[in-house]
Amino acid sequence: MISMHHFNRVRELSRDGLKPSEIAIQLGINRKTVRRYLATNGPPQYPKQRSGRTREDNFLTFTERVQTLLGSPNLSAVEIYEMIKDEGFQGSERTVQRRVHALKSEIPKERFFEQEYVPGEQSQFDFKESVMLFFRDGPRIVNFVFGTLPCSDKFFIKAYPRKNFECFIDGIHSFFEFIGGMTKNVRIDNLSPCVSKVYRGYRRTYTDSFERAITHYGFGVLPCSPGKGNEKGDVERDIRTHAKRMKNLIENQGMVFNDFDDLNEWIKSYIEKRTAQVIQDLFETERKALLPLPYRDEAVLCRVEDCTSSAYGIVRVGDYSYSVPDSAIKEKCTVVAGPYDLKVYRKSPRQLIATHPRKDGDSILVEHILPSLIRKPHAMIRWAHRDILFLNDTYKSFYIKLQSICKEDAEKIFLKSVNLVQHAAPSEISAGMEILMSGNVNENIYEELRELLLGERRPGNVIDISNQLNQKKLAPNLKDFDQLIPKGG
Repeated sequence: MISMHHFNRVRELSRDGLKPSEIAIQLGINRKTVRRYLATNGPPQYPKQRSGRTREDNFLTFTERVQTLLGSPNLSAVEIYEMIKDEGFQGSERTVQRRVHALKSEIPKERFFEQEYVPGEQSQFDFKESVMLFFRDGPRIVNFVFGTLPCSDKFFIKAYPRKNFECFIDGIHSFFEFIGGMTKNVRIDNLSPCVSKVYRGYRRTYTDSFERAITHYGFGVLPCSPGKGNEKGDVERDIRTHAKRMKNLIENQGMVFNDFDDLNEWIKSYIEKRTAQVIQDLFETERKALLPLPYRDEAVLCRVEDCTSSAYGIVRVGDYSYSVPDSAIKEKCTVVAGPYDLKVYRKSPRQLIATHPRKDGDSILVEHILPSLIRKPHAMIRWAHRDILFLNDTYKSFYIKLQSICKEDAEKIFLKSVNLVQHAAPSEISAGMEILMSGNVNENIYEELRELLLGERRPGNVIDISNQLNQKKLAPNLKDFDQLIPKGG
């Protein structure tokens, strides 16, 4: 098909005596096309526009379904295509993208209304959960508590190992400490650690723990309607902005944190760098309207339970077991579970007897069970928690080697070797085991290991519980070893 201009030029050039091939070269068209139009001498015939569809529109039957899916703002056109494809849609992905774009254009634009807040009237809180970060002892899931003053836009972030009430209420108190006072109200989601039942409107039944917090702090609670995160849009905005920025910074710099204290120190410097001067000026005005902050009350901020330790030397809190020293077996205890650790106190007189890191799973500390295991070495063979004795693969290889040279005393020698943690670091013991296993191994391997690790620097007043196997009750005086601990732990 050629245009009318080219058709007229073909006729003119033909009248001037040019051959079809010459006309084709001059006009840049195919010579067969030139011959065809010279032979017919008729103008080009353009096809008529179609008056209607030539085939059925398969999308029409899914229009209502797609409009429903568009009610979920997080669904993309590709995801909608995959969903309706499974339901029988026969068209292409490109068709769905065009139709979704057209349907979205029909939706009325949402108008936003700028909100005004009274200084000190409310603060907003929420969790940003399940972010993977790297620590010295391996990757961990980290949960962030975000707090915001919507009046001045002052924000706060703190990292926690779990998403529970202790972490959330500690985040609220830490935010109030950070701003130097307390707001009259707090706005929160319907978090299960705080809200036990949601009713129509803004009526809620709160958990016993959160009721104690409300009584202790005296703040009012402004709960959000289910699925209406926009009601606390200021803290949601901060989560979208800063959670992504922090994660990108940490990943790009390849940061590895020592512990949660180290991570929270880094977050504190992040907040300082990204608090604009205009926000700080507004906050100084709002600070004057804040209420005094009550003291930190353990009964409010932590989970406190009374229990009795079992004959196995453990206390149970929730679904998990925590070990206690031999001296606390079958004694009444008070367990205080905070956001980062769990502490076990002897009830009367009140005395701290154990501290465990807060984690998902049982926590059995080697120093608690070694004295009893050394007296009953064969109990190790089928002990449910025996894996905690193998601090790394070298310990396991050392135990296997002991079984090959002295099967009857393998457990006793291995436990005595592990007990050297009272005098040397676990990494030093591991290195000593590797050195000895590379040479000639015999039944005196424990004495060789102790001499290799301690030698001349062994303190004369050290009490080695490895030699007290026949005593009925073992109570090492760990104060003798305080001098060996370097400053800062």
